[in-house]
Amino acid sequence: MTDFSRGEIEAAFQRTIDVQTNDDWNAFVDCFTPDASYVEHHLGTFRGRDAIRAWLIPAMAQCKGWTYPIDWVAIDGNRIVYKWQNRLPGRRLDGTSYEFPGITIKLYAGAGRFDYQEDVYNWESALKVLKEFAAAQRRSP
Repeated sequence: MTDFSRGEIEAAFQRTIDVQTNDDWNAFVDCFTPDASYVEHHLGTFRGRDAIRAWLIPAMAQCKGWTYPIDWVAIDGNRIVYKWQNRLPGRRLDGTSYEFPGITIKLYAGAGRFDYQEDVYNWESALKVLKEFAAAQRRSP
């Protein structure tokens, strides 16, 4: 495994966060190598940037207004592991966010690109939050 400087890895990671924050999923996919793999445990493994793009862009179109705050980041060699929240818009009546946590593992491949990403989260917790959010939206005027 080739080692890259921590600064290079951090800059590439920050780029993925910036384009994600701007809801630019096309640019997000461009942060992968052409032969990258993306593992989404509930929807499958997508091999190659074209396959990732074909799946991710329509999937994220359903998540308009979501944000993804990061709780913590660990960098070890070329590996980045971080915990984040899938935060939906609005708040519950008690002021808490509609959100569910996840963990991502990314492997940096150089030249500002990643060749692997794996997202892990509890599917049942996600469905519970999504159902609760949908019910609140139906109740809103």
